[in-house]
Amino acid sequence: MIYRVVLAVVLATALVAATLGPIDDARRQRASAMVSDQASDLERAADTLLETDDPIGGPGARRVVTLRVPVRTWTSGGVERVSLRPSTDQTPARLSWLLTGGQPRTRQLPGVPLRTADGSPVVLRRSGPHRLVISLDGQPGVPVLTVRRLK
Repeated sequence: MIYRVVLAVVLATALVAATLGPIDDARRQRASAMVSDQASDLERAADTLLETDDPIGGPGARRVVTLRVPVRTWTSGGVERVSLRPSTDQTPARLSWLLTGGQPRTRQLPGVPLRTADGSPVVLRRSGPHRLVISLDGQPGVPVLTVRRLK
């Protein structure tokens, strides 16, 4: 009788150990997909702002976008940080994120002339929601989108 119990415990332990790796991979993929979907929302809001409004040489139209940094749960991996880098003459704006225990990921936002007030990236380190404001600046014919945290 004791042999059956020991064999059952050993078999259960082996099955759990064999599934932990794929479960962690699935968690990281889910967290990455969540951030990537939010990058699409950010890009869509910026594109809509560019298409529907015109820069007026002063404070212009704006959109508020909420980015949620996923926390590690049983079904999702955690994200240590998300950074939104402004575009330059050589590179488009990009959203980068670092998965907990994983590799950094990057998604470019081509065609979206994003900038920040001081030229540095907007870095989100805390888990949970973060509200960003995208405002339409620039001169007529030369639109520029400025992104900052909403306070």
